[in-house]
Amino acid sequence: MSMGVAMNAVPGMSVTRGDKTKARALALAMHVAFIVLLVFGVSWQKKPEAPVMAELWSSLPPMAAPKVEVAPEPPPEPEPPKPAPRVEPPPVPKAAPTPVVKPDIAVKAKEKEKKAPPKVEKKVEPKPEPKKLEDDKAARLKKEAEAKKAEERELELKKFLAEKEANTKAAAQAAEQGKIISEYMERIRSKVRQNIVEPPGLQGNPTAEFDVVVIPGGEVLSVRLVRSSGVPAYDAAAERAIMKSAPLPLPPNPELFSRFRDLRLSVRPKQ
Repeated sequence: MSMGVAMNAVPGMSVTRGDKTKARALALAMHVAFIVLLVFGVSWQKKPEAPVMAELWSSLPPMAAPKVEVAPEPPPEPEPPKPAPRVEPPPVPKAAPTPVVKPDIAVKAKEKEKKAPPKVEKKVEPKPEPKKLEDDKAARLKKEAEAKKAEERELELKKFLAEKEANTKAAAQAAEQGKIISEYMERIRSKVRQNIVEPPGLQGNPTAEFDVVVIPGGEVLSVRLVRSSGVPAYDAAAERAIMKSAPLPLPPNPELFSRFRDLRLSVRPKQ
């Protein structure tokens, strides 16, 4: 503000409003620069103190030990020789005193010897000779062979008897089956004869043979003439009689049906 007054006091100069504003701003800037210069000047003169560095050791370093020279030891002195050990003679055994036998003890010992049974010597059996051992081995082998043969003969005998029994049983069964077959064949022929219508003027007892196929139950499946009786009218009458006789009588055992399935039947007017 003092600078503005000085400028206004200069004679011959006209001061405008804008010039006043510039003068004020310039003065303000100079004051600020002065303050800043003052502050930095004071702080620049104060130098910071340098930090103190200290090195810490966890332990002191080992110091080198001084070299000590050791003098060589003198050689050991030889030991004096040891004296030889003294050998002592073995002690002489003392003779045991002879026991004095009393009369009573001697008598009792004699009586005990008399009562004691005499010692029986054990007889030592002589070892068998090698030849005898071989003979015994041969005899044992022979005995085993004979026993084996006897066992084989017994087995063969049992097998033979079993086969004979089976054959006898089969023969008896076959005979029984043959008897049953013959019986039922005669029943079939008898039934067929009853159904034959003889042609007029038939002479003698002509025989015609047929192959008859029978199914289970006795029904006739087919009839075929294999040998003629010589009388065609009788052959035709016999064939009709077979078909009419169905069902044919068959044995109750189904195992025998195979003997009647393909039947060769001989038919004659008289038995």
